[in-house]
Amino acid sequence: RLVSWEDVFSVVQPLRTGVILCFSLVAAFMFSRLGLIERRPRTALFIISFFVSAIFWQEPEMIVDASRYFTQAKHLELYGFGYFFREWGNGINAWTDLPVMPFLYGILFAVFGESRLIIQVFNTLLFSSAVVLTYLTGKELWDKDRGLYAAMFLLGIPYLVTQVPLMLVDVPSMFFLMLSVHTFLLALRRGGIMVAVSGLALFCAFFAKYSTWPMLTVIPVMYAVELYQNRKEGLDRIALRGMIVFFFSFFMISLLIAFKHDEIVKQLHLLMSYQMPGLKRWGESLVSTYFFQMHPLIPMLAAVSLIVAVRKRDTAYVIIAWPVFVILALQVRRIRYIIMVFPLLSLMASYGLGLIRNKSNARFLAYSTVAFSLTLALSGFLPFLQHTSAANLRDVAAYLNDLDVTRVEVFTPLPQDYVMNPAVSVPLLDLHTGKNIVYYYEEAAYPLHGDISTSALRFTWAYKNPRYYQEGAKEDKKKAVLIITDSIQRKLPDLILQKIADLPHRRTFEISDNIFSHQTLVTVFH
Repeated sequence: RLVSWEDVFSVVQPLRTGVILCFSLVAAFMFSRLGLIERRPRTALFIISFFVSAIFWQEPEMIVDASRYFTQAKHLELYGFGYFFREWGNGINAWTDLPVMPFLYGILFAVFGESRLIIQVFNTLLFSSAVVLTYLTGKELWDKDRGLYAAMFLLGIPYLVTQVPLMLVDVPSMFFLMLSVHTFLLALRRGGIMVAVSGLALFCAFFAKYSTWPMLTVIPVMYAVELYQNRKEGLDRIALRGMIVFFFSFFMISLLIAFKHDEIVKQLHLLMSYQMPGLKRWGESLVSTYFFQMHPLIPMLAAVSLIVAVRKRDTAYVIIAWPVFVILALQVRRIRYIIMVFPLLSLMASYGLGLIRNKSNARFLAYSTVAFSLTLALSGFLPFLQHTSAANLRDVAAYLNDLDVTRVEVFTPLPQDYVMNPAVSVPLLDLHTGKNIVYYYEEAAYPLHGDISTSALRFTWAYKNPRYYQEGAKEDKKKAVLIITDSIQRKLPDLILQKIADLPHRRTFEISDNIFSHQTLVTVFH
């Protein structure tokens, strides 16, 4: 029979994966034997992690939560800091989001212009910095090798690098947690300016994401460990430094809570009544998280490290193990909520690697972990992400950028059986394109099927159309009409048919998948 493209693809794809894996293993062997990274570990780790993450900038904005952060940031860009601080949680719908990352994203938009690339560069810088902080923390607690292996293991989590380019708060929260851990350690041991830096880092971590709050319990644990280790000398000095950090950070945190008390209380109530029970419905299995989303060697070595630490009676080990134990105790099975502890899990794995006395073999294991994981990320994760319906918004934005139009009218006709409110796709489209978007949104009724109160996409039905989509919405002959729905074949309302009656050119973007319960399909008329 004739060979189909599917037959060719089934041969080429494994072949490409094998080539990438072989090349990666050869590179890992060379790097481990020559010790190239060990010569300048901080610089090398930063550059390598930045380069690897940059490969994934081409992926679409996969998670619709990004629409919230973009909307909040754009309010700051257009109306200023005063408006953002005053209206956050009121005029600016914050759902269960804390303000630090939308504030930083808004500052970037205001300074550099509204661009997804700016966000991707910024998040990649935070990720690369988190890799370096992992190395520095391991070096400070034990030695250079354990810090280096931990940083390499952090790159051995393929799921993690796919999250770096997204306009979310998970990777930045990981950075702020590691910054808090490292700076607090330095503040206790060295004092000086690190005391103030540690207080500021704790403030940022506290208001980055609610799920960092249980993880920040590692800070008093660190304080207790350092006091215990220095109980014979230097106890008073370390105790004083720690108390100053606590007072400084507590003062700043209390100040913001005092101004936004009502909004934060509402969010906490929503978290307790909706988010916490939802974790039991939305979680992934432990096998998926620890044996597919990351290299299996990492959780295996992390488990072994507990035995090693007990044998050595190493109290410093409690610092890195505490957040991981908190995650296990709370039975958090949604990987996005545990991203922030990945550096500490990597430090545990690096500690377990100490069982291998041959330094060359231990180094090669760490490097080969990165090689296998990057192969999986490049040949598996990235192609998958490129062929989901989220890619339609990215592709149509590139198409619009090349059109000679000054105005894009967006419509999101809403059938009653839709599981997600398509209105939240408008901010994601805005994130990708530089065209002026006009969007009139009528508040949608909840879908008739299912229980929206327990849906993971419940926030989409609380969407409030920002006023900037209606400002300056004057008629223009150089316009395009864009329709976002879950099916190209759906019958369009008369209002939309009138809008597209005199627009002869039509282009559809209909990449679809069988993975997600909602699809984002786009049609452009111009």
